[in-house]
Amino acid sequence: MNRSRLITSALSAGLFLSACGGAGGEASTASPAAAAANADAAAQAEANIKTLESTGNVRTTEVLNLSDGSKSTLEQAVTGDRPVLLWYWAPH
Repeated sequence: MNRSRLITSALSAGLFLSACGGAGGEASTASPAAAAANADAAAQAEANIKTLESTGNVRTTEVLNLSDGSKSTLEQAVTGDRPVLLWYWAPH
């Protein structure tokens, strides 16, 4: 009975750990042009993040576009009539 629990636990842990380790190889397959574009976007984002303004009106609060590093207002970034959830805390 204890042996089967040990085997089940080991298999479960192995499955869990193998699922967590899948994101490591993506950066190495990027082309040099894509890497340069990502570096440019990161540099622009770094410069723009220091100048973002938070206002009393949520619609005019400035946000950062993570794909190209540009900044815009939340009203410009969100289009359509669907509700939007604003989350002002991020762990990274």
